[in-house]
Amino acid sequence: MSLTFCPIQIEDQSLFRQHLRDSGRVCDHVFANLFCWREYYGNQWAACADRLIIRSQTASSHGLPRYMIYPNIHTSSLPQILDQIGEDAGADGYILLQLSDEEQKALEQLYPDGFLYDNLRFRADYLYETRAFQTFSGRKLAAKRNHVNKFKSLYSYHYEPLTPKHFGACLQLLHQWREAYAGDTTHLDREEIAIRRFLDHFEEFGLLGGALFVEDNLVAFTIGSPINSRTFDIHVEKADTRYEGVFPMISQQFALHLPPQYTYINREEDMGLPGLRQSKLSYQPLQLVEKRTARLSDKDLRDIVRLWQACFHDDTAFVHTCLSRYYDRRRAFTRKADGRVVAVCLLIPCASEAGIFGYLYGIATEEAYRRQGLAGEVIREAIGYARACAMDAVALIPENEDLRNYYEKFGFLAHALPVRFTSDCDLGTGDVTRNLASVLWLNESHPEVEALTLTGEE
Repeated sequence: MSLTFCPIQIEDQSLFRQHLRDSGRVCDHVFANLFCWREYYGNQWAACADRLIIRSQTASSHGLPRYMIYPNIHTSSLPQILDQIGEDAGADGYILLQLSDEEQKALEQLYPDGFLYDNLRFRADYLYETRAFQTFSGRKLAAKRNHVNKFKSLYSYHYEPLTPKHFGACLQLLHQWREAYAGDTTHLDREEIAIRRFLDHFEEFGLLGGALFVEDNLVAFTIGSPINSRTFDIHVEKADTRYEGVFPMISQQFALHLPPQYTYINREEDMGLPGLRQSKLSYQPLQLVEKRTARLSDKDLRDIVRLWQACFHDDTAFVHTCLSRYYDRRRAFTRKADGRVVAVCLLIPCASEAGIFGYLYGIATEEAYRRQGLAGEVIREAIGYARACAMDAVALIPENEDLRNYYEKFGFLAHALPVRFTSDCDLGTGDVTRNLASVLWLNESHPEVEALTLTGEE
């Protein structure tokens, strides 16, 4: 029987809570998050055996559908569930989301070589002890304690539990905060939609929140809900940063007013934003709760893993991460012999200050099939693909000068450009001083650049 997916509606809340019980581990398990971010992630759900399946339709460079087995994969029905997910996803495969280390090990045991695994650092939840926020005691939190004391000395303040009477002021503060923000606001547009939904359904979801005032002015607010009986999740925290120490202050006040059963606070992800990561780390997390992915493998992928490790000797975790994020059969140019992949070249679309680049990576040929022109064939095919897609340039990093000279015959310039990658998955040599790219410009009016910053589409 095929899976039948439905949009997540408010009336589904009791069903989700019935399935979750006390098994919630990460912020993605909270119904309020699933509902309030449903437009952005395209969240839908279906029932399968003894689990709910959440399908996310967010865009990715390889276009694979993503599924979360709710609340976990620990069930005897897992083979049946994965069969139905596979049928729903189609021939290109799928990705399982929000797996714990234990769940990954369970999949590895049940399906050896069945999946490629990735540990997404930017998706890890930050978990803290509630009492740490209540006191900010100790040397490592001295700066937070000082900020709170400074706030108390500077302002006449009071704290109130958040109720609907505060919502208008919350939206006004949100608007002011956005007006002061410089840069791309796309993610803020999505966040504002979610925040408005949290407020619209505050009482229906049983949310808790806090409001911090200076005189009669709302200067900060926070909203959250439980993940499980001991862990409380902070969905939203906004503040007027013109008030010194306002963020540590609202964090402490909310923790002080949190029901005592919640001994842990989850402050969600940093989304890979450097400033947000620095802020979350500065509160000294007790633990980063990892969220891993599992990408369904197939014979070609298994062949490429084998070939990659034979040629480059990278460890399995690194190879799995690269291929999980960047492998797309439309942009994986291969040659086969005896029914297996013996030569490969991956093309990864990358944004840069000089336009869209096709970055060639993982170029490898099995030793027994070298000097037969296979590498040249896949490289030329990749370049042709980049031209057809109107990319501005193609780039690669030769391992040595002999290879740099070899690539010149394809039109790559001998002049090497320093390259920096923004991903936490190093697509270079592993040594930033040796990340020197050869470039084939496909656009005659290309800009003159002295270095490149490449952001690969994941």
